[in-house]
Amino acid sequence: MLVAALASLDAAPASAEVRGALRLGVMTLELESSRDTPLFGDDVSRAVDKYNTAVAAYDRATGTTTERIDAHDLGVAETLFMLSPGIELGIGHYFFRLEAPIGLSSDLRSIGAGIYPLNFQGKLRRDLTAYISAGATASWLDRPGPGDVGGLLAVRAAAGVRIARHFLVELGYSAFALGGSVNSDRLESMAFTPEDMQHPEKVVAAGEARGIFDVSIGFAY
Repeated sequence: MLVAALASLDAAPASAEVRGALRLGVMTLELESSRDTPLFGDDVSRAVDKYNTAVAAYDRATGTTTERIDAHDLGVAETLFMLSPGIELGIGHYFFRLEAPIGLSSDLRSIGAGIYPLNFQGKLRRDLTAYISAGATASWLDRPGPGDVGGLLAVRAAAGVRIARHFLVELGYSAFALGGSVNSDRLESMAFTPEDMQHPEKVVAAGEARGIFDVSIGFAY
């Protein structure tokens, strides 16, 4: 119904159009970890078990009580500043969108590709065009320091407006996101004493989420 509404807003003759776009935004990434997290669950389980085994041995030797962890402690909680250059190709009410999202935060960085095959647009008035988009993104995800390997996948929809053909405002919604980062060398070499072992969230951080919102502004040219 929304697509039909957009299409009915502008009955002008269709013409092919190619434009570049640059969007700047913020995304709060809240991924919840579990032993069943796809792709990352085995590494999460190993890190949790190694840490808890080490602190149990330490407690027996010293008579102390050290708090245990579980898989939920190894999730991802970061706010990413997003920079997304892209290109849009279309005709009439339909366009195809391809972009390269780059994410930066204090502890994470990402770079990837976003493909949006379903995009529809329609004029609300002469200088205001509304659009909706649906697609997916895949990104390489990393943390500071050597050895970390990870990724982030998301199924995303967006709604926005193009003002005076150049200024963009967009609200995004990731229906599903899965991602994380693993340092395999650190995971293999985790020592069995709490004094010198790496804490698991420095070795594995991963999870999945549903319903992540983001907001961005930008310009088209």
